[in-house]
Amino acid sequence: MQTLLFCDFDGTISRRDIGYSLFHHFSGGHNDALLPDWKAGRISSREVLTREAAMVSATQSEIMSFLGQFEIDPGFSAFVVQSRKNRIEPVILSDGLDFYIKYILERNQLGGLQVVSNVGHFIANGLEIEFPRVNRACRRCGNCKGEIIEEFCAQASGTVRTVFIGDGYSDICAARVADRLFAKKDLAVYCREQNIAYTTFDTFHDVASRLTREGYFSE
Repeated sequence: MQTLLFCDFDGTISRRDIGYSLFHHFSGGHNDALLPDWKAGRISSREVLTREAAMVSATQSEIMSFLGQFEIDPGFSAFVVQSRKNRIEPVILSDGLDFYIKYILERNQLGGLQVVSNVGHFIANGLEIEFPRVNRACRRCGNCKGEIIEEFCAQASGTVRTVFIGDGYSDICAARVADRLFAKKDLAVYCREQNIAYTTFDTFHDVASRLTREGYFSE
């Protein structure tokens, strides 16, 4: 059986939510007013990201310099190595922006990982957001992870099982469709409220240990 493995980025691979931190910093905290309506599902990720980008006043150099403070999960690099030893290629699914994801991955020698995300374009003293993917039915997400997982499954040959690892409200659609779910923070709270089965974790060391015990990874 083929295993398809998907990971969220912000707050999961990165220890802090980089997208939120970036918009919070460069909007002077004004983006926080959008979050209650987004978490409640009253406005979409696309609307939030578009409005957050309009609040940003910073050059490309200032934004990229800000990214220097962020670190990835201490177990993620080893997790990727172990996944590949088991012929499983992790795919990063994000409702964030490509430029900071790729920058952080490349800084950690992980630039070869596949990333499916929204796109941020630098403009004069700011950002513009592009949403390259057209969601089939989801109106909540900018880049619906649940629909993407279903598309990967449809394209696979033979029987597949899916694993998803995430931490927040942007992972809700993925949590509903994944066969095996690892969750923490807001996503874990949501799963408890919705009776969705999951395993909690702190770092990717925990995920690797559990997947080994369950036979997804060899010893």
